Amino acid sequence: MELLKKNTAKREPEQRTVRINTGEHDKSYAGNYTSTTKYNLWTFLPKALFEQYRRVANIYFTLVAALSLTPFSPVRAWTTWTPLVIVLGVAMIKEAIEDYKRYKLDKEINNRAVQVLDPEKGEYITRTWKDVRVGDILVVKKDEQFPADLLFLTSETEEGTCYNETMNLDGETNLKIKKAPDETKDLGEQDFVQFREAVIQCEGPNPRLYQFTGNLLLDGKTLPISPNAILLRGCNLRNTEKVVGAVIYAGHETKIFKNAAPAPSKRSHVERIVDKIIFFMFFLLFSFCIVGSIFFAVWTKDHMENHWYLSPATGKSQYDPDNPGFVGFASFITSFILYGYLIPISLYVSMELVKIAQSMGYINNDRDMYHAETDTPALARTSNLNEELGMVNTILSDKTGTLTRNVMEFFKCSIAGVSYGAGITEIEKANALRKGITLDDRDKPEAAKHRERYFNFYDERLMGDAWFTAKDPEIIEMFFRLLAVCHTVIPDGPTEPHTIKYEAESPDEAALVVAAKAFGFFFYKRTNTTVSVREHTARGDHDVEYEVLNVLEFTSTRKRMSVVIRDKSQDKIIIFTKGADTVIYERLDPKYGPNEAMKESTGRHMEEFGAAGLRTLCLSYAEVDREWYGNVWLPEYVAAKTSLVDRDEKVAEVSEKIERNLRLLGCTAIEDKLQEGVPQCIKQLAMAGIRIWVLTGDKMETAINIGFACSLLREDMMQFTITVYGVEEVEQAEARGDKEEAERLAHAAVARSLETTEKTMDDNPTATFAIVIDGKALSYALSKELAPLFLRVGTRCKAVVCCRVSPLQKAQVTRLVRSKGDTTLAIGDGANDVGMIQSAHIGVGISGQEGMQAVMSSDFAIAQFRFLVPLLLVHGRYCYKRITRMVLFFFYKNMLFGVTIFVFNAFNNFSGQFLYNDFYMTLFNVVFTALTPVVIGIFDRDVDKAMALRYPGLYMQGQRNEYFNFRAIALWLLSSLYQTCIIMVFILVGCRSTVSDRGDGNPYTMWQTGLLMFSCVVLTVHFQVIQITDQWTWAHHVSIWLSMAVWWLYLLAYGAFPLFLSSDLYYLFIGVSAPSAQYWFYLLLVPTACQLPDFFLRMAKKQLAPFDHTIVQEIQKKMDREGRQEVEELGQEPSQEPSILTSIFTGKATKNRGYVPPYDPRSRHVSECNQRKKPGFDGPPCTRADTVPAIERIETLIGVQVGDHAFYGLVSSGARQAGRIETGVRSPVLTHLDNELTDNPYRNRKKSNLPGIVPIPMYVPTVSQERTNPSLSSTSPQHQQQHLGAPTAVAVVYDANGQASSRAVALNGGDKMPSGSPVPSLAPAPGAIASPVSTDTLSPPENAGQQEREILATYELALKH
Repeated sequence: MELLKKNTAKREPEQRTVRINTGEHDKSYAGNYTSTTKYNLWTFLPKALFEQYRRVANIYFTLVAALSLTPFSPVRAWTTWTPLVIVLGVAMIKEAIEDYKRYKLDKEINNRAVQVLDPEKGEYITRTWKDVRVGDILVVKKDEQFPADLLFLTSETEEGTCYNETMNLDGETNLKIKKAPDETKDLGEQDFVQFREAVIQCEGPNPRLYQFTGNLLLDGKTLPISPNAILLRGCNLRNTEKVVGAVIYAGHETKIFKNAAPAPSKRSHVERIVDKIIFFMFFLLFSFCIVGSIFFAVWTKDHMENHWYLSPATGKSQYDPDNPGFVGFASFITSFILYGYLIPISLYVSMELVKIAQSMGYINNDRDMYHAETDTPALARTSNLNEELGMVNTILSDKTGTLTRNVMEFFKCSIAGVSYGAGITEIEKANALRKGITLDDRDKPEAAKHRERYFNFYDERLMGDAWFTAKDPEIIEMFFRLLAVCHTVIPDGPTEPHTIKYEAESPDEAALVVAAKAFGFFFYKRTNTTVSVREHTARGDHDVEYEVLNVLEFTSTRKRMSVVIRDKSQDKIIIFTKGADTVIYERLDPKYGPNEAMKESTGRHMEEFGAAGLRTLCLSYAEVDREWYGNVWLPEYVAAKTSLVDRDEKVAEVSEKIERNLRLLGCTAIEDKLQEGVPQCIKQLAMAGIRIWVLTGDKMETAINIGFACSLLREDMMQFTITVYGVEEVEQAEARGDKEEAERLAHAAVARSLETTEKTMDDNPTATFAIVIDGKALSYALSKELAPLFLRVGTRCKAVVCCRVSPLQKAQVTRLVRSKGDTTLAIGDGANDVGMIQSAHIGVGISGQEGMQAVMSSDFAIAQFRFLVPLLLVHGRYCYKRITRMVLFFFYKNMLFGVTIFVFNAFNNFSGQFLYNDFYMTLFNVVFTALTPVVIGIFDRDVDKAMALRYPGLYMQGQRNEYFNFRAIALWLLSSLYQTCIIMVFILVGCRSTVSDRGDGNPYTMWQTGLLMFSCVVLTVHFQVIQITDQWTWAHHVSIWLSMAVWWLYLLAYGAFPLFLSSDLYYLFIGVSAPSAQYWFYLLLVPTACQLPDFFLRMAKKQLAPFDHTIVQEIQKKMDREGRQEVEELGQEPSQEPSILTSIFTGKATKNRGYVPPYDPRSRHVSECNQRKKPGFDGPPCTRADTVPAIERIETLIGVQVGDHAFYGLVSSGARQAGRIETGVRSPVLTHLDNELTDNPYRNRKKSNLPGIVPIPMYVPTVSQERTNPSLSSTSPQHQQQHLGAPTAVAVVYDANGQASSRAVALNGGDKMPSGSPVPSLAPAPGAIASPVSTDTLSPPENAGQQEREILATYELALKH
């Protein structure tokens, strides 16, 4: 398919010539008839079958069905064809229904009416869309869609403009303004009857929505066509009565169809493992067939003649002892058909059904992911990646509009070196709160009257007429004028300051125009060539019209935007330029004296604004020489604009010539507030073991402070800053103009920095790391030589912040992280995030302020970043566990069933004899066991949603793939083999042909034995489901008991059919098996015997080495019991905060229900101590002497001295076995469980540490802290020797030689804890598995091993959260 697309792209002409309104149409150009269907009446059957047979399993089942038509088949042919036809038929009918819906929609669109100018008749006639051709002139009326891609010629407005809604194209709801060329905008509708000499020369069809290269040849002139003059198919005309346009591209050559290519195909990790299991099952199948065919061929050759009763001489050739080769071949075919039940035919259909139910039933309807303000629910745009959501290791996120709201407010500014604005940003508040400082953010009463949407600024020096008497009023006036003129905003509505609305391409531009209005420069009108501003200056109020000569648009490469205007009052040509500080500073006039001083002060202010989390923009201007502009620059610009080859590059090159010798005015600072719940979300994701990379275009200072505000960066992290700015050798090479040398030195500097970073990480294995890298350094880090090193360093960090990155770099970083094998999730909200979203394993789009392009390219869509928590920790985890358990159950039951056929055939010398009736063999997958795995995939869950959110560490099970790794798969398959042995032994031994199960003495027949064995198989696989089910629902009951009931109902019904249909089942059940007590006894005995070993192993695992979710299940059960007890005792609903959680997270004592050794007098000390804690007790408080016996009992139990304040860590079994701990600290949950949850007196009673419990050394305060907190002064001398100081923030910055230097992370001078001050206590909050209640530092002993240091470091990290 990709090759076809490439070849198609090559065939497209690079240029096309369109003759307007000639009546002659170039037949090489596509017509306007469109079709989105996949099939037609003639191609449906072959194409639909091709789609189905892209699955290898369907090819296999078709081959088996074909072989069943041969005389070597042991089963009747219709028993193999029936399930195949059902599976393929259902899938093809579904395809046909969906395609018919597309056909009906295509038919309606193609038959829509439109007014087309007939050049022969000289009048407009009505035609259908499908009859429109390239070169036709059309009239489109208000609220109609454009039928093709048109050149906008004129409208009924005076300015020749129209409003365009592009929601169907890119999802954006804000209106876009389109402008007709000046030479045609004044023409009327009838004037185009004589319009026959015009020619359009343009590029060929392409998918670029926002770019167009072409010229209009009219009256001997070559006029460049702007992208703003193109009306695209699929867009709607709004707020304009009618427009006239000429067709450039039609039908499938329009840009909307060129963008209709399917998104990159993504398959989940689980699906790829399923493919490997199926290949393994194929290998097993072929192995069975080869072994059986060889054995049977040898046996036939050597022993068949001795078995005269089989008549080998007169029998079929497939049993001819003289032809063993053919015997082996025939036996292979027979076995190939017979053992086909090893492969689950309904697996793919069931997986597809389950995934659709998960996405449409759960994800799309989750109220916790519904955003009421915008009426936006979550949307699963694909169901293929549901389980992948439960395995995410790394999240790569955009910042603006993703972590922040993308709702911009003008907040501060710097003009002529003076900073204005006194507000406090949310980032400053969050960072101050993090340091324990409370800022006074009360608004001034006079500031409220100036506040409006996009404007949250107040400074009495600028408001009203105050700036008239400022130090530099001319610069301030020019600053305000630039805000009002340098933009592409469109005013809408009444031209009054309080009622006007602005349509802007980005919220930043809207904020700047609103700020100009608030400062007295009211922009109220725009035409193709003018901008009108009502200016309030010291000279009075005047309406000024500026002639817009050129607009040099913003791009991610240029990072700036310029407008060239003519000031009619002074007859001057001025260029206004705004952009990033790096590009503006490079273009300042070195001869203009004030520039140097303003660069220093403005740069300092920009750093302050960035530290407060504000988005900064530099403003500048220059006067342009009129003669140079008209005689030199403008001709070059027109030539570049009319070029049909590399137009964008040529325009950018010419723009460089006029954007120079600028005069700096100052900078603006716009606040983009954090989205609600982002810090809490990032904390939970980090506690779930997910690394977070933020890729932003902001300055480094802004990114760092926002990182701290949203809890991405923390003081306890060792922070590395990698940048090439400030490296002396690089700056000197750049000053000399030696770009190659500068790049070489910068590359070497980044390499040294990364190497030093890795060495520092190796030297501090217990620390937590974060990296901040800017875009320029990142470009070198992504090079072929340094990318592996950068990846190694980055994946060892909990957080990575990439600043000043381009959209291309976002995609490159995503692909780099993905190459490591980690499951990546990319999330963004704008068009610049599309590459990143499509490059990741999972793409999540946020339906924000920048339209829906990210959503349209994504796999899942949400409205807020915080919704990632339920999407991953709840739905992702559930989907992963459900899908993997369902798939394992599929292979388990098919292995169990298939191996019984193989073993019985082995007992018959691989002759092809089978024990079961071929019809119910066929129904095993599609009827008798079809419903249960679907219910597992849709309804199964281990813990409730609230518990999954409260204990995010449970998510790590999916990251480690604990439920679908080799061990899990092998255990399920080995379990099926063991149960096969049990079934075969019990049935074949207990039902020998010499044994009778009834009084009349009739022995067991083969078909009676087969019916009993199949009954045991059906019951055993469903008993397995009963054993593994964690939470029962009505669906579980229905699927399990109904499936077993359907088996017996089938026996009753099918056995009553005529003999030629029911064959060996004719009244077999009701007449022979059902009356036998032994049949029912075996149905109870055999499945129970199959399940007992598995049951005991599961219970032993639960008692001795429980999984994380097993312990949380106990907590949940305890909560449920306490809730019910509260209802019984108080007669009311349980409180929202159950007592179990209160005791866990606040330390409050609860009623003891745990195990206390009988007749143990020491236990009274604990109860007496608890009595003293009750309100109203007047006696002395509880001391260590009172609790020593209880503490000693716990120490004896776990074999470790825990001290006064023991903290316990709950660690996953996977981490324990690997010798590492990844789940972070787990406060006193297990301490509480020892008293609250343990009902088994023998649980965990052994000399070594309790499984899942790791004692943590206690923090002992310093002497200064004892003075500030006298309650801590009773610490023993032994503990005082283990003291560590309070945690400090460490940042590592590299110099030009790549050497690291440490410094405190104190961007605003207050990050470091004052000496002697006590460590602040954090409010209790849920932990990864249990809630941390201390922020103290833990010190490893000097002789501690690597594992011990990792354990203590992990606990230290989590204790600080």
